[in-house]
Amino acid sequence: MGDRNVQVDDTGLHFPDGFQGSADVLFDGHMAWSFSAEPRHRVAGDPAAVFVPWPAQMSRWLEGTSEVRVVNGDEELFADEIVFGSGEGRVEFVDKHGIPVMIDKWGLLQRPFSARDASVVEQMVDVTDRIIEVMAAECGVHAWMAFGTLLGAAREGKVIGHDSDIDLAYLSEKATPAEMTVELWDVARALTRAGLRVLHKSGAFITVVFTSPDKAMASIDIYTCFYVGDLLHETATVRQQVPRSAILPLIELEFEGRMLPAPADPDAMLAVSYGPGWKVPDPSFRHEPGPEITGRFDGWFSSLMRQRRDWERHVVDLAKDDKHGPSDFAAWVAPQLPADARVIDVGAGTGADALHLAGTGVPVLGLDYARQAIRPANRRAKKRDVPATFTPLNLYDLRDVLTRAALVARDRSHQPVVYARRLLETLGTDGEDNFWRFTSMVLRRGGRAYLEGLSLSREDAAQWRAEHGGGRLRPVDPRLVEGRATQAGGRVVHREGFRAGGAAVAGGPPAEWRMIVEWPAPEEGSR
Repeated sequence: MGDRNVQVDDTGLHFPDGFQGSADVLFDGHMAWSFSAEPRHRVAGDPAAVFVPWPAQMSRWLEGTSEVRVVNGDEELFADEIVFGSGEGRVEFVDKHGIPVMIDKWGLLQRPFSARDASVVEQMVDVTDRIIEVMAAECGVHAWMAFGTLLGAAREGKVIGHDSDIDLAYLSEKATPAEMTVELWDVARALTRAGLRVLHKSGAFITVVFTSPDKAMASIDIYTCFYVGDLLHETATVRQQVPRSAILPLIELEFEGRMLPAPADPDAMLAVSYGPGWKVPDPSFRHEPGPEITGRFDGWFSSLMRQRRDWERHVVDLAKDDKHGPSDFAAWVAPQLPADARVIDVGAGTGADALHLAGTGVPVLGLDYARQAIRPANRRAKKRDVPATFTPLNLYDLRDVLTRAALVARDRSHQPVVYARRLLETLGTDGEDNFWRFTSMVLRRGGRAYLEGLSLSREDAAQWRAEHGGGRLRPVDPRLVEGRATQAGGRVVHREGFRAGGAAVAGGPPAEWRMIVEWPAPEEGSR
């Protein structure tokens, strides 16, 4: 059935004849993935062939047998029974709550509205109403339905089945990106005071998250929009000439039985986001902003979410592995700790090393980028009755870094010890900069940092990610790490594996390395 030249197997989708465009993949009738074939999917040696691999996020569900269909609109490209893994049972895309999930056009795991209870949508609209009221009353900014939410309201007055959250936007009249960022932080504080939990994604994007009636998470995104000259800028996807009259004054549109704010000309706003054909549903539609847009937004507002979901999935998978436990590095460090030590584990992951160190009686603060790791680690610490606590730290957020480092440094009752295993190779250069900034602040009164890393070539780093999951790794030469430690005020007093680590970056086999960095205590009278 379908185009027999299209083949599907447990590695991915194989298209001939220069296939381009988007398609949906259904497993036993459940739409599990929307994708777009891109130039990077061309097969070497056969420029007409296209291979689209299954996204890494799907791997945990690809076990069993399923009737797989690949469709492009009304056209069926492929339909057949496919065996994955052992072939036992049927492939089921459901989360731990039994809620159907899918991988969206961004490669992110979502729980589509079509598979969730009506009470979830009702609660989300209630929270949306509350957010709009707080923003207007406390911050003087007026939010409206945007993007997929506006699209659903304009089409049918309700959520789109394959959508999974609610989008709001507001027009900032601030003159500079810095002022806009401050304004959005004010909005976040107001929402927090109102009892809502807010996550910062960038200087122009926050998300309100909460637990829905079906026990899974739900979210509402809030974006800053603004003009530079006559060009409207929206969340790193839009930079076009749009008259202000297309936005203001706001009107109201029906959405799930409520009347919610909308831009003055919904058609114009949807056309710049989804094209003139926005009235025709396309679940695989994907924004493809050019570098003239993404470069500006990244420079102006940065991003606090780089590969965060990838690392969160990796940590969750590690926690499920019965063989995952404390590392040899933790056992090596433990007997070297001073009696009055307090360990600051940066990049604690599942907390296995932190809990091991706390089990020796040493208080430990575990910090990690992966938010899903925090609560389980705290529960395990409480159950084991060990002095360990865990809290999030985002090394891409300078505000978070400086605040957390200052709080840690205020504790003068212990000797601070920074512990970081397999961290530096996971960070971008600015994240590494902030790690050294954090470490030098925490150890400014003297102390040690214990570091272990894995050096790989670029090819081995890509292979490691394919096998183990997580975000991208970068080649890190421990000899250069020593230089960074020295610049931050430390002195390396112990090193292992430096030569092998340098060779690994140049193409040799992967190699572990260790170092101990010491910060001297300030002289009396200079504290």
